[in-house]
Amino acid sequence: MPIHIFTEVERTRLDAFPEEITHDDLITFFTLSEADREQLPFFSAPHNRLGFAIQLCTLRFMGFVPEELTHIPPAVVEYVAEQIDVEPLLVQYGARAQTRTDHFNVVQHYLGYRRAEQTDLPGLSAWVLEREV
Repeated sequence: MPIHIFTEVERTRLDAFPEEITHDDLITFFTLSEADREQLPFFSAPHNRLGFAIQLCTLRFMGFVPEELTHIPPAVVEYVAEQIDVEPLLVQYGARAQTRTDHFNVVQHYLGYRRAEQTDLPGLSAWVLEREV
């Protein structure tokens, strides 16, 4: 039987962007470096380049990317769009689900994220197994 730490309401809130992002966080996490810009899919449509950049910055900021990217504070979208010289519109991003997945995989690899292996989490396996019994 799975253990639920958070209620459904708490999980929904945690899987979303904060309503406001401070100016310091905007600058720290959503400023694209030259190396970040080199990762952008330049042969893609502008909204796909923006979506890619938003995923990259969001993963760096939150440690995950919420399912619903259209609920990002407008200041974030505008700030990132301005840096890559595209319109601040995400409406069409992810129209092809595979595009978003492909971008996310590239972003994870670029930022050094990987799936945790059992050897990365010693002791956790025993704890989970005890709870499942």
